[in-house]
Amino acid sequence: MGTPELFDEMGQLNKKDIQVIIADDNMSATLFLSEPAKEEDPYTYEEVMRALSNAGVKMGLDDARIHHMVEEQIYNTAVVVAQGKMVQDGADGYYEFEFETDLKAKPSVREDGSVDYYNMKLYEKVSEGDKLAQYYPPTKGVFGFDVKGKLLAPKAGKPKSNLRGKGFTVSEDGNTYYAAIDGKVEYCNYDLRIVNVLDISGDVDLNIGNIDFNGDVNITGNVITGVTIRAMGSIYIGGYVEGAVIKSNKDIVLNKGVNANGIGQIEAKGNISARFFENAIVYAEGDVNAGYILSSKIMALGKVIVQGSRGTIHGGDVTGVMGIETSNAGNASYAPTNLRIGATKKLRMDYANIIVQLKDIDSQIEMYESALKKLTMVRDVKPEAFDSVSYTKICQSKIIKSAEKAKCEQESKRLYDLIKESGKAVVKVDSKIFPGARIYIEAKVYEPADTLVHVLVRKVNDSIVVRDYEE
Repeated sequence: MGTPELFDEMGQLNKKDIQVIIADDNMSATLFLSEPAKEEDPYTYEEVMRALSNAGVKMGLDDARIHHMVEEQIYNTAVVVAQGKMVQDGADGYYEFEFETDLKAKPSVREDGSVDYYNMKLYEKVSEGDKLAQYYPPTKGVFGFDVKGKLLAPKAGKPKSNLRGKGFTVSEDGNTYYAAIDGKVEYCNYDLRIVNVLDISGDVDLNIGNIDFNGDVNITGNVITGVTIRAMGSIYIGGYVEGAVIKSNKDIVLNKGVNANGIGQIEAKGNISARFFENAIVYAEGDVNAGYILSSKIMALGKVIVQGSRGTIHGGDVTGVMGIETSNAGNASYAPTNLRIGATKKLRMDYANIIVQLKDIDSQIEMYESALKKLTMVRDVKPEAFDSVSYTKICQSKIIKSAEKAKCEQESKRLYDLIKESGKAVVKVDSKIFPGARIYIEAKVYEPADTLVHVLVRKVNDSIVVRDYEE
């Protein structure tokens, strides 16, 4: 650095002498007042300010400090009396993401110190309307100045690129990003995508862990024992399934089949299909389709349909509320095989419970209506005694109960229709039904004494009848 500028006013040392020292960068000015001779008058504020002005100091003056130096006669001491303002460059634009942008799968450690390999985070799951990212635009910065009055211009911040991709919406100001669909987040270099299909290439085992996804799940490999897969959409598995828990809000398609060894569960609110089920527990609100079923517990609110060259139900307990169709039932060794059709006890109990629930809801709605009627009368007759807070709360409670009633009515209709239609259910055996196979139709049971071929079993009035398959 060079020597700071020095401005000397009014004489020599040991006499009245005002020195103004300006820093090399012009960002500060220092004042030095030499002690006046005894015969000289003290410094005045005006002469000090004149000296500063003559030195070129125009901005950033600390007026209080200058007054203090003059009034308190601060001599032979260098005091900073003016400061420039540093320029503040603008900040670059940036994004704040509501999800992890650099997700690396690794097992978590439980509270007891053990390692959880089943619940590794492989992806970021989002729901429609979730906030994904917030963009903060660049700032222009703040101007500065030096003590000589020069304006110092800031460097403006740089903007970031807009996010591109699909599956999201952007606010009107272009700064806030929201998920447009349920699914998983994919992000790389300003490319943002929300996709509602989770593709997994290969097996789902300890290396992958459990899956919980709010879209469709597509797995090309096998699913190993101990794994849990849940999806709001459909699930497709290209390989075999062992003793895993698989649950879908839609359909499940198992390309190779299931050998569960009596553990795990497969459950769907839609249909379930597989090449075979062995030692499996299966529940579907729709139909169950398979090439064969061996020693499994199957429950379908729709039909159970077993087709193919081996199309056999062998052992286990199989329920198809709307009917069962199979090539064979049981086998030549008379293995116990239970086939059930028609409305189950649980269905009838569920229907009875929801009717009771509806009556209870109606009673509560009547109670709310009665309370509202009384409050309305008070409002009309004596407005000053009207309790508006209670009125609002009761109205809200009535709205909630009315919505609950509508939902219950919808469910009661679904159950009623299901129970009614299940009265038409039949068991159709295209090839053979063997002794050991039992057919349950509501409270009635039928067990063939001999092997029957190409038959249809149904309930007529209060009896179970066996007819030719084609009838």
